[in-house]
Amino acid sequence: MPEFSIEGNGRLEKTAIYYNGEQLDGVREVFLNIDEQGTFDALLMYMGTDGRSYTKNIFTDYLENVRTEPPGFTDEDARQLSMLTVISDGDLESTVVARNNEEQFGVVSVFVHIKAPSVPEGGGLRAFFGGSKQIPDATEFRAEIVYREDNGDLTTEGVF
Repeated sequence: MPEFSIEGNGRLEKTAIYYNGEQLDGVREVFLNIDEQGTFDALLMYMGTDGRSYTKNIFTDYLENVRTEPPGFTDEDARQLSMLTVISDGDLESTVVARNNEEQFGVVSVFVHIKAPSVPEGGGLRAFFGGSKQIPDATEFRAEIVYREDNGDLTTEGVF
């Protein structure tokens, strides 16, 4: 199953995106919206090796012409960052969410939207969804997980 990870501190300049352990280059936008009600949006927009823009489902599509780069963080840098990993084949039932290499339990939803300033206004994944999703049109870095506590209460935590 594909493994998708985001390592960072909540700022674009200190964020790396990994697919099956390789750091991706040219990522323009990431949108993960997964919840226990069956929502499973997992999209990646990137510039390919051929200079074209691609929008792909992270877990079900082949990432053609994807660019990779050597890891950008040293081990010391990485200790200062948080890591969110989602392992899935696109089916909610077989999806695993981990934070800092620890599987998370009681997850109700995961929402991540990272949009680089290089994506023009009016473009990006918002245009892909045709307005049916509430996706901001400006640069954004939002990542949160909602957990169901043992007593049934819901708790929202920032990932980074």
